[in-house]
Amino acid sequence: MKYFTVKIITSLYEKIFHKKISHEVKNFLKNLSYVSIGAIIASIFSFIFNILAGRFLGPSEYGNFAIVQSVAMFLYIPMLLGFSMAMTKYSSENKDFKIQSKIISTTYSLVACLTIASIILYLTLSPYLSTVFRIPRNTFYLSVIFAVLFTLYTLTTTTLQGLFKMKILAFSQPAFTVILLGVFLLFIFGNKISFKYAVYSMYVSYGVVSLVLLVFFLRSYIRFEFDEPWRTILTKYSMLAVIGGLSFVFYTNIDMILINKYMKTADVGIYKAYSLGSINLARSLFLILNMVFFPTASRFKNKKEILKMINKFMPYLMGWGILFIFFCEFMILKFYGTSYSFKVGLSFFFAVAAIIVFAAECYIWLMASVGKKGIKITAFSDVTCGITSVGLNFLLIPILGILGAVISIGVAHLASLSIVIFNRYLLHLEEQD
Repeated sequence: MKYFTVKIITSLYEKIFHKKISHEVKNFLKNLSYVSIGAIIASIFSFIFNILAGRFLGPSEYGNFAIVQSVAMFLYIPMLLGFSMAMTKYSSENKDFKIQSKIISTTYSLVACLTIASIILYLTLSPYLSTVFRIPRNTFYLSVIFAVLFTLYTLTTTTLQGLFKMKILAFSQPAFTVILLGVFLLFIFGNKISFKYAVYSMYVSYGVVSLVLLVFFLRSYIRFEFDEPWRTILTKYSMLAVIGGLSFVFYTNIDMILINKYMKTADVGIYKAYSLGSINLARSLFLILNMVFFPTASRFKNKKEILKMINKFMPYLMGWGILFIFFCEFMILKFYGTSYSFKVGLSFFFAVAAIIVFAAECYIWLMASVGKKGIKITAFSDVTCGITSVGLNFLLIPILGILGAVISIGVAHLASLSIVIFNRYLLHLEEQD
């Protein structure tokens, strides 16, 4: 399967870029093949989970499940800030075990303190925050637990990413979704049909996979030590990265929260179903690529060459990518059942928005690999995306409904992309900070 995957990617590379693959690209493709195989298997089980959840729970309960996830994505930001991204960048640049251990141990200590402080704050302010998010108090508590476990999962998987442990990272993805689906099926067979049991299934998956990674694969890198020089370096990078992370959470979750505010919970479920086959699919595909792309780009000195390759790839992405996403939407909505009708116009807008998201992420993460100068630009671009997205969602959702949310995604990412393209001269620098 790995040989088959590498063969396809190699053929596409030579066709698009009209040159033989270099040694660096071969290593990149080898690591990408590991991650891709794991992601493909994981996607199958994740797809089955979402289809079963959508069909058994119905649009309203499925919408509640989506809301728990969306609120959790806001809550986890203060727990993690941008430290996982900073850890990935600097641990991928340093091959020395002792340095990597200092980076990882310092990051884990910082995140542990932030997580504890965040939990105390959320429990204290729960009456107010549950009102802000327009959800019951019990649902808010579900989101808090979700945020904690998601933080742990993100921290462990990005550690593997920074260490280039791609085989283990590839294994962790299907392991997560197999556990997720298995636990959810046990609940279904036990006649436990509620959005809460879908959430509980996520809890078990995040917890089990994170603990296995910590105990069996990352334990040797974690020490009870706190390195002050690395704390300073990590904090400077993370403070810029968290701006982008916070903006990302806003523009990826504010749509569902506002749909829930101005429309019905069932509409949130329908929106999530469409997103699964388009926006989420595009982000998932880029996430697979970026697991190898970001640490490789961080280590690679010639950013200009990578930029040229991305530019050559874009016409193919825009042409074939929209058709691919449109077809995936059609197939996925059929699996969801008759409660989720397929609308050609709406699906086309979702497909276009999805490809814009993928294209923007390619340039943004390349810029982030430059260093402090690059992360400043990406932070600004993400803030632009977040502000544009929130403003357009408030304006368009009450008028256009779900279509307004989709248009907001596309326009916001175009605005973000324009910031990075305008500052692309940073990618031409000989020295990267």
